[in-house]
Amino acid sequence: MNKRINNRYLMIVLGSIVLVFGIYVVLCNHNEKVLRKEIRSVVSQDIDSKYEVKCKTIFGYCDIEEAIKNYMSEYSTKLNNIKKVSTDKQLINVLSVNNYKKDGPKFEKSIKYLTDTLDSYNKDSDSLIKMSDKKYLSDYIKNYTKSNKYIKLYKEIINGENVYEKVDNNTELETNKKSINNTIKVSIKVLEFLKANAKKWKLEDNMIKFNDYKLLDKYNAYLKKLK
Repeated sequence: MNKRINNRYLMIVLGSIVLVFGIYVVLCNHNEKVLRKEIRSVVSQDIDSKYEVKCKTIFGYCDIEEAIKNYMSEYSTKLNNIKKVSTDKQLINVLSVNNYKKDGPKFEKSIKYLTDTLDSYNKDSDSLIKMSDKKYLSDYIKNYTKSNKYIKLYKEIINGENVYEKVDNNTELETNKKSINNTIKVSIKVLEFLKANAKKWKLEDNMIKFNDYKLLDKYNAYLKKLK
């Protein structure tokens, strides 16, 4: 009698294990499908979009989803930061007569603005260049999980869904960085030049005029470096 009861309990336990395992397998398959759909949606967005980072999966699939979404969100934020610099009106107008009137002849606000902008731009630009490296993207998942199973799936997904190709623009980043650095550094030199020679120039007829042709030549030489 006891043996029959024990066998019945054993069957119930085994049946429960099989049922739980079956549910787990179904959940895993479902979450992998949801994960792949979410990543396809992320990759289809413009690179400078605002990415939703809310996790729609569970288990280790959520780690993969969060890793990719957070990576893309961070990349997008930094990319938009450096884009704003190239279209910043303050940068565009820093060497204008109007700014010379407002901030000259010491140009303390303008020089500080340029120095701070250069620093923040280079930090974001260098970070983007680092993030665009294939190994960096491949290892990014390790900040979220140590599970070999999910690390392997993550790498399969970023390769299969062309995540790396989405951010593979190091050449463009390097070119833009060189251009912006030149613009800002030359602008700083111009303002420091005007500051050092404050008594040798004036604004007249909405133009800057020097009392020494050599200074004018030097000023124009700086401006040519901006082209």
